[in-house]
Amino acid sequence: MEQERTARTGSEPQGKRICRRCLTREMAGQERTYETIRQYIDGLDSSERADGKLYERRLEGCKACEKLLEGMCLACGCYVEIRAAKASQDCPYGRWKSCDVEDQTDQV
Repeated sequence: MEQERTARTGSEPQGKRICRRCLTREMAGQERTYETIRQYIDGLDSSERADGKLYERRLEGCKACEKLLEGMCLACGCYVEIRAAKASQDCPYGRWKSCDVEDQTDQV
């Protein structure tokens, strides 16, 4: 899947690119960051963690959002993979409302 990319400007190294609408798990050169995020998520108590289906639906909502930049939400400053993993969290822009409703109907 090809991601929308925009060249950096200013004092950034020539040829360096940022990735809009990319998750850290999809970005080359971010393996250590993603591993740290994954370790944090894996360390969450199961009662705090969103189930796998809900997690993936939330991330799809993030990937469709113009506020996602290099795995971070420009609205709140979080790494979206961490925020999406926490069952009690929500999106500051309401992008997860349909995901959370689907999750509730899946459980009924």
